[in-house]
Amino acid sequence: MKLLLKISENPLLLLIVAIGVWYSTGDFLMLTAAFMTIITLQVVIEKLAKGSVGRVLFISWCLVIPLGSLTLFLRDPIFLQWKFSIFHWFLGLALLGSQIIKGPFLIKKMLISVMPQLDEVPISAWNNVTYFISLALLIIGTINLYFIYFQDIPTWVNFKFYGVTVLNIATLGSAFYYLSTKTSLTQKD
Repeated sequence: MKLLLKISENPLLLLIVAIGVWYSTGDFLMLTAAFMTIITLQVVIEKLAKGSVGRVLFISWCLVIPLGSLTLFLRDPIFLQWKFSIFHWFLGLALLGSQIIKGPFLIKKMLISVMPQLDEVPISAWNNVTYFISLALLIIGTINLYFIYFQDIPTWVNFKFYGVTVLNIATLGSAFYYLSTKTSLTQKD
């Protein structure tokens, strides 16, 4: 079960399966069904292995299932396409809300779990990173609208697979680099 959990928690799993389904079928409805199946399996595996489901995964699942179902039932991709923007806007606004209410605790908690040495970073740097990542998520969700309304489905799918992956890696890479320059270890050298 631990191996299955480790595989299902891999963020690339959904991307790899989606790319495989899209390029082998070229069918958006099959892609939607694959999204719904994989994310449901991730929820079930996490619930069985851990006893609970992480918030981000659960929120994503709560958006994918009804919007994916509408996509399949009405045979219109717009519902699943909008899920992407809604999810990014929700995360961006959640980070901003947590920043305003309690400070950068949410982003700090998430990023320290990946790089524990970031615990030494001053609060002002965490504030900057929280605003930066929040803004990036809001912008990515908005860019998605351009691809929904002004591009065809294959172009939108490529944007979703590759463009967003690059944007997310660039955003997080920039944030990690900035934070790493603010640790006491790098400032002593």
